[in-house]
Amino acid sequence: MGEEIIACLRDLVRAEKIPWAAMTGLGAVGEVTLAYYDPATKSYTETRFAEDLEMVSMTGDLAWLGEEPAVHAHGVFSRRDCTTVGGHIMHGVVSVTVEVMLTVGQKRLERRPDERVGLNLLAP
Repeated sequence: MGEEIIACLRDLVRAEKIPWAAMTGLGAVGEVTLAYYDPATKSYTETRFAEDLEMVSMTGDLAWLGEEPAVHAHGVFSRRDCTTVGGHIMHGVVSVTVEVMLTVGQKRLERRPDERVGLNLLAP
């Protein structure tokens, strides 16, 4: 409880020297910042939700950007009335628990800047 999801995942990748992983997750957060990427402006629009939410689903991957871990996570979060919000997870604080399952690959995957889209994409 109280841990920041993205920071914890980066720390795990760094500490365990994970070359690459696919991830899924679920749980509950007390705060989350989600983002929508606008390809026209090549920028994210962020929205912060400071409320108790169920993490219905989190998917993504863990890779590397140079010497730093790169976490790419998307999520869907449910309110008490079962309406949902979703997007790119920029920041999230665990309220009860977050369970993350990893499928770890052996080959190190790298992200590299792609000027065409303005994002760090997985390199071939």
